[in-house]
Amino acid sequence: MLFTYQYINHSMEKMQEFVDYIFLEVWCKAAVITEYSFELYNNKLELKEVVTAFHYSSTIGGDFFNTKIEEIFLIFQTLSPDEISQLEQWYHSNNNIENLCKNDPLFVPSRYSDITLLNAKLGPILKKFFVRLYSQDLLSLKALSDKIGKIEDHYNEFVMVNRTGKCPFCGLYDIDSEYVHTREAYDHYLPKSEYPFTSISFKNLAPICNKCNSGNKGSKDPLKDTNGNRRKAFYPYNLNPNVMEIDIKLNSTDIMKMTPQDITLTFGPTNIDEELNTWNELFGIEERYKAKCCSADAIYWFNQIIDECGDKSPIEFLAIRLDSAKKSPYSDTNFLRKPFLEACASLNLFTI
Repeated sequence: MLFTYQYINHSMEKMQEFVDYIFLEVWCKAAVITEYSFELYNNKLELKEVVTAFHYSSTIGGDFFNTKIEEIFLIFQTLSPDEISQLEQWYHSNNNIENLCKNDPLFVPSRYSDITLLNAKLGPILKKFFVRLYSQDLLSLKALSDKIGKIEDHYNEFVMVNRTGKCPFCGLYDIDSEYVHTREAYDHYLPKSEYPFTSISFKNLAPICNKCNSGNKGSKDPLKDTNGNRRKAFYPYNLNPNVMEIDIKLNSTDIMKMTPQDITLTFGPTNIDEELNTWNELFGIEERYKAKCCSADAIYWFNQIIDECGDKSPIEFLAIRLDSAKKSPYSDTNFLRKPFLEACASLNLFTI
């Protein structure tokens, strides 16, 4: 990805804390507990208040939450210590998203299909529970939102810190700011339909433009290629991001009739080739960037150098534009404008 997000701490993270407690302290200890009761939450009083309120409120989301927790508890009671140990390992691995993206061999991701192989009943019911956790009919319930806050508030605080204003996965589209009433969707980087335990983890949730989310990534898997092989992927909250390199070569001098076949794109640096290939495959980057270079925007980039150079030569004005683009790479698609104009210059298209 072009740049990474800065992670923010927010009360919404408390929902993941609740889930951690349910999984590790309720379900994984079910085999040594006689029966399910709200007393199991005595060491997590805020969560106890939530499940108790859900019990007496008769809401669809609350009833689902409480009912599924108890149903899963009863299945865990039938599991062997080895099976529970395996589930705990999968839980910790799936919630260590940064190391999964690095393809660290110490962290092995699991899917619902893996859990179903371990226990035929458990996989489907866990999927129903975790997919439903990220839903407004649950998260908007007052008994819960009073504890964890609202996702709209998280979004507003998020974009106040992450002020680039562009989708980091493509750089082509704006991300809604705190000054508009709408907000971008949060992408489940590890798809919630495939990977258990991470549907409400904000380490797995990142605001993303609609074109990247619905039009390109969808439910594609960043951790495995189409053949099922593990691979490296960019982590959206990497504290030490790489500086992206984009090189463009044009195989035609006819800017007005440029086609994708006339453009060669190269991404770097080479030490992150695997992450770059994953990024390209997930978000259709090469296709979209080539299309941009064949658009009216690219024609404007070119004509601007010729038409607005004033008393300077086009080459002199080009140098100014390239310097400006370097300083503000994500404004006006400068990260792509710069290599495109450099490619034009290499063909002597600005020489009069």
